[in-house]
Parts: sequence; structure tokens; C-alpha cells
Amino acid sequence: MKLIKEITDKDILGTDGISTAKPRLTARAILKRNDGLYAVMYSEKFNLYSLVGGGVEENEDIITALKREILEETGCECYEISELGYVYENRAHCDYTQYSYYFVVTTNGAVSAPEMTDNEIANSTSCKWKPLDEVIDLIRTPTHSTNQRKFLQARDVAALNAYVKTEKI
Repeated sequence: MKLIKEITDKDILGTDGISTAKPRLTARAILKRNDGLYAVMYSEKFNLYSLVGGGVEENEDIITALKREILEETGCECYEISELGYVYENRAHCDYTQYSYYFVVTTNGAVSAPEMTDNEIANSTSCKWKPLDEVIDLIRTPTHSTNQRKFLQARDVAALNAYVKTEKI
């Protein structure tokens, strides 16, 4: 899978440093329904929009994690899956590293109700379906106040930019 972007403290905070923490692996999706709308997750508690996805569990491969996360967060099953690329985050300020593997996924729509985690429920997280340009604006536009949200935003914006480039070719 190709590298979309490497994001470091230098990019987000303007500071140097490298984390040597064991990387966390995640599977994320630009998820499109067959009616042309895209999934965007919204955390009401943090007023944060993000793409669908989450952590790869122990003894789970990336595609299995992707399908599980999509089903849990949206109630949808994957119809078509193609690789987009990965974003590598190195956050020296909190000694954290992460590889986020992004895929372009199409779905026919929800087959069940979403099954949010306790944390997602506590954060009033929900899935919304919007046109692509609106998803891009919802994720790209806010100016976030925390380092965590700045990294999350930069990661998803990089993936959306890569997706838009592939769609225009």
C-alpha cells in the first residue's frame, strides 16, 4: 500500500521530535453508498467529524478490521473495497505512533443498526450520510483547539485529498 502522507509534530505543532512507541494500526474508509452519499462520523461531545474506522484488534487483519468497523459504526456491509493508501502519524509530544490504512468502500446501505462502543456512545457519536463536498468541508474546515483533533483532522484530510485526486483521473 502506498504512503499518502507522514504527519509529525513538525507539521502540526511546529516542534521537532520522534516517538519510538509501538505503532497502533487502524483501518479507515471513505465509505460511499450506491446512492452517491458518503459516511461521516460525528462526535457531538467534541464537535468533530471524521471518516469511518478504528483500531485493528489483536490477531485481526486489516480487511477484517475494516469490515468490522464499518458494520459497527454504520450498520453497513462492504460491497467493493479498494486500497487508497496509508497515513503514518508520529506524535513525539505524546509518544504515540499510528498507521492508518485507508480504503475506498462502496455499500448498498445499512443492513443493521450501528453498534457503537461505550466510548462512542459517551461521546454521542453517530454516522451521517452527506455528499462528498460536504464531507470534505465538515472535516477540513474547523480550526481545532487540541493536538489530538488537529492530528485526526490532518490524517482524514490527507486521505480525502488522495481520494479526490484518484476520482479526477
